[in-house]
Amino acid sequence: MNDRESEVTIELAKALIETMQTHAPSWKKAFVRFSATDAQFGSNGSYVTDAGVFLFDPFELQSFFEKFNALGSELRELVWKKNGLTFCVLLLAVDSSFEYKIDFENNNSNKWKISKINGASGIPEGLSNA
Repeated sequence: MNDRESEVTIELAKALIETMQTHAPSWKKAFVRFSATDAQFGSNGSYVTDAGVFLFDPFELQSFFEKFNALGSELRELVWKKNGLTFCVLLLAVDSSFEYKIDFENNNSNKWKISKINGASGIPEGLSNA
C-alpha cells in the first residue's frame, strides 16, 4: 500500500470505531462491507454486543455511511482500478480494543454479505472467528 492507501484505510477504521463508541458504547465487534462496480457502490454493516448482533440503520447513520462510501470509493480507485478490476468488495472488521482488519475481494462480488434475512446471523457470511 502507498501512503494515501494506508491513510484511507486508517480513516475507515477510525470512522467505524468512533461511530461505534457513540452509537453503541457496549459494542464488542463491528463490520462494514463496501461493494462497488463501475456503475454503483454501497455499504452496510453490523455490530456485536452482549445482547446480540444488530444491523446498522442506514437512516440513523447516514453521515457515517456517506463518509465510509466516499472513502471506500477512493480506496477502490487507489487500489483496484489501477489493476484494471471492474469491482471490489471490502470488509472492515474492528473490535472494541481498537484492533482492525481490512480484507479485499476482487473475484466474488457476493463475498461477506451482511444480512439477517432467512435466518442469517448479521455476521458477514463466511467469516470465521467473528
